[in-house]
Amino acid sequence: MRAELTSPHKEDHPMSLTRSRVPIRISMGLIALLLSAHIHAGAGVVATYQFQGTLAADEAGAPALTALNSGSFVTDTNVLGQTRTVYERMSASSDPTLQSALRLDTSSLSLTSNNYAVEVVFTFTDTLDPRAPGTNFRRIINSHDSSSAEDSGLYLGSRGGPSLLDIYQGGSHAGGPDLVNNTYYDLVLSVSPTGEQAYVNGVLAVGYSGLPDAIASNFLNFFLDNEGSSAYEYGNGKVALIRVFNSALTAEDVRLLNNDGDPFPAASVPEPSSVVLLGLGAFGLAGMMRHRRRAS
Repeated sequence: MRAELTSPHKEDHPMSLTRSRVPIRISMGLIALLLSAHIHAGAGVVATYQFQGTLAADEAGAPALTALNSGSFVTDTNVLGQTRTVYERMSASSDPTLQSALRLDTSSLSLTSNNYAVEVVFTFTDTLDPRAPGTNFRRIINSHDSSSAEDSGLYLGSRGGPSLLDIYQGGSHAGGPDLVNNTYYDLVLSVSPTGEQAYVNGVLAVGYSGLPDAIASNFLNFFLDNEGSSAYEYGNGKVALIRVFNSALTAEDVRLLNNDGDPFPAASVPEPSSVVLLGLGAFGLAGMMRHRRRAS
């Protein structure tokens, strides 16, 4: 999709070349890249996973995700309104040793344990929590060794009511909209020294002053529950995007990332300096053409 700058009299528009009659167009993709430069100026993307038939990162040198147990690449037709290849997690058991999950070794990403952010576009398709209906919890993100009994992390939780995002640390801190099965959501977890915030589709859902998701052992786990007495908080599902940032994000950063419901990178994204130069070059060219037209 492209946006053309127009006026009631196209030939009089200052962004048109009068001699060649070739209008200068600014693509929506360029606009999105220019906006993203604002985000990257404070928080850089260090790893992007789009699951286009691979668990490798888009960025050279970033580590690949590790698949834990069964999973496969499938095509889904309603991923935030798009048809995309996604990674489907399928397990017949909620036993922590059999859960279909993903793990990221962050040791090469130089993340600060209490200052980072992660974006996940995902859906759950069921719950395999064996406890009584209405008490279902499904873990989305945690930063602990899976063999630990540590129960902290970000969950989708239900206590007999809606399924809400739940930042759990010795107790629930839940909020946001009811997240239903078989619907994709754009989730952002932002971790800073002063606490954590979870966003859904660009809007703040819940915040908490603790740090249950400070990275404890160089790992970020996705959809993996812990072992121990509180295990089995697991559900099958699909994931379309994981993106990791090297510092916390602001609410405005998250809104821009969501991009009105289309958070997926359009293509290989230039470095922030290249984006800025590209934007300045485009506007500089337009100014030069206006100057030439006036001179003639």
